[in-house]
Amino acid sequence: MEKTAPVHPPIEAAPLSDGDLYQYCKSNRFTPGVKRRYRLLTAIVPCVTGLGYLYQNIASARDQRELTAPGTLLDIEGCRLHMQISGSGSPSVVLEAGLGGGSSAWGWIQPEVAKFCRVYSYDRAGLGWSAPASGPKTAAEAAMRLRAALRLAGVPSPYLLVGHSMGGLFIRVFADLFAAEVAGMVLLDAAHPDQHLLSPAIETHMRTGFAFLKAVPLLARLGYVRLTDLFQSWSQGLPARQAAEANAFLCSYPHLKTTRDESLAWEAVCEEVRRTKGMGDTPLAVVAAGSDVLPGQPEVQRRLAALSSDSVHLVVKDADHVTLITRREHALSVVEAIRQVAERARARTSGAR
Repeated sequence: MEKTAPVHPPIEAAPLSDGDLYQYCKSNRFTPGVKRRYRLLTAIVPCVTGLGYLYQNIASARDQRELTAPGTLLDIEGCRLHMQISGSGSPSVVLEAGLGGGSSAWGWIQPEVAKFCRVYSYDRAGLGWSAPASGPKTAAEAAMRLRAALRLAGVPSPYLLVGHSMGGLFIRVFADLFAAEVAGMVLLDAAHPDQHLLSPAIETHMRTGFAFLKAVPLLARLGYVRLTDLFQSWSQGLPARQAAEANAFLCSYPHLKTTRDESLAWEAVCEEVRRTKGMGDTPLAVVAAGSDVLPGQPEVQRRLAALSSDSVHLVVKDADHVTLITRREHALSVVEAIRQVAERARARTSGAR
């Protein structure tokens, strides 16, 4: 008899009051202190009067002039994807950013990994310098688009996939679709499709966060996001150039609209991941943040480590979910985990020969 998959309730995003918005921003490191509250409130006036909208358009035009794409633009079935390539050596390391992230998020990690492997970072469709794509935001579509871009760029398999946060969901679907081309995986404080079922704290955090993201594109159009530096903490600690790039996109309406759209696709993406198989003995490293950890999060990371029989589970003590990749001292721990998985993958390939 064929087994049916369990039905998981979707996460409903309740509306946010002004107080909820402030508390969510504060608890998620969008605000460094009490003074930010007054900046949030005072930003409302120019936004309502239209000055914020004008400011946003002028600043966005300036960003487009000054921040040219540092990588290559690849035409994938009418969708232009931005990819940065550096280094040499096998396996080919592919970096997949989390929700709201892009190629700039790897400012510390990519140059260090390039010292021992060929490494590729890119912007998913609609994020960063990549053009938007029509159709639903599914992990399978993202995986096929990424594979097509890798082939067009002449990137040889096998691939070592590295995914941060929601990016961990995307690379698990990629690995399931193209298992023969995957040499290993590194999950960086990655999401689990059932994490909201494991902990009420995680469920509340996600529901509130997704409700907040529904309003973000409009806030970006009105200049509110830029005027308040609402997402500045998502780029703090990166090298100067990548921090400037990330800051610009985290104020950009197209980038934040795609971020909102990916959050709305969360449950559908999770269903795709639930249908994937285990990794067998494919080398895996799970790198978790050790600071500001929600109840239930350690169990989430332990479950991810159980995906492969050849896995290691590391905790970076002072890193939180964002600084795990944006702070150099934490990013170097990530680089070391990638190095170890690359070595295990090479040894496995040599043994097979």
